[in-house]
Amino acid sequence: MRIKRLPTGSIVYGKLPRGCRLCQQGLKTVIFLTGLCPYNCFYCPLSEYRKQRDVTIINETEVSFPEEYFRKLSGEVLKSGSRGASLTGGDPLVKHRLSVETIRYLKENFGKNFHVHVYTTGLLLGDDKLRELVDAGLDELRIHSPLEKLENILKLAHEYRDKLAIGLEYPSLPGSIETLLKLLELAEKYELEFINLNQLEFTETNSLALQLHGYKLAKDYRAAEGSKETALELIDHAEKKASNVTIHYCPVIVKDHYQTGLRFYRTANIMAAPHQMVTDSGTTLEIIYEELVESQNTPRELYPDNKLHPLLVDYVKKGRIIEKAPSMPSLILEETPIEKHPKPKKNT
Repeated sequence: MRIKRLPTGSIVYGKLPRGCRLCQQGLKTVIFLTGLCPYNCFYCPLSEYRKQRDVTIINETEVSFPEEYFRKLSGEVLKSGSRGASLTGGDPLVKHRLSVETIRYLKENFGKNFHVHVYTTGLLLGDDKLRELVDAGLDELRIHSPLEKLENILKLAHEYRDKLAIGLEYPSLPGSIETLLKLLELAEKYELEFINLNQLEFTETNSLALQLHGYKLAKDYRAAEGSKETALELIDHAEKKASNVTIHYCPVIVKDHYQTGLRFYRTANIMAAPHQMVTDSGTTLEIIYEELVESQNTPRELYPDNKLHPLLVDYVKKGRIIEKAPSMPSLILEETPIEKHPKPKKNT
């Protein structure tokens, strides 16, 4: 296996896990099943609205139970053109029964090739529960547990290694190379497929705790100094010893620019009306007009009343260019007025 640097900024020793490949293409629907979690990590980046709160959010849409959950789930998958989904939190296995039902629903409605992965602490995982997840169709299990309990969890998961991909997912804490080497040792011992190392992110909720642990904010004002370097140290070690375990370093930028940004762009292209133009940011532009210029060729019959495509702005005498987000169609992000004044006549 060799080290590859991807256009997204990820660095991979080995083969990028399928769940990560779909994520970096914006093809994963993110199911935040609950913010409740039995493992209170000091570096948890969740917002106050989500952390240790029983809220469910699919992509950016909060849903209630039971009347709208599966309807909203289908809608989000379809409008974003997803080819897979991630169950995350918190720890989604706090709601084990719903996790199983969600996996089964996705497989039954979107096909066996629709990829589903679960991110969990593993602390609530028993043999019966894991078997139910596997029987429902789970493709990939990502474990993030306290180090002292990890081996017992891996002993359990190891029995299912021929039925699903199993890996670890941890933040790359600066200077934690000894811990990461222990993770690699366990991953090799239990024949795991991958270790995902996420760049340590500074957020409003974890910044004080990170500073108290001695971590410093990098110049990008988003991540911790030294997080990338520590991950690369493990990757170099794995390459030198020719490890069979894939190691993927995932920078903070991947989530916003690729996982979310590409999904927004794809959603906008699927949902855009004929009079709307999709921007590179995944928003839409449209013209709402009050008055058109005098012309025999005005194409207004092709579009809804008082609306035109932005490329037809030359036909508009008075109106507005409106920018919207397809996921929140009633919210106007920006308005730009259009008003053409008649040219003054030249004095003769």
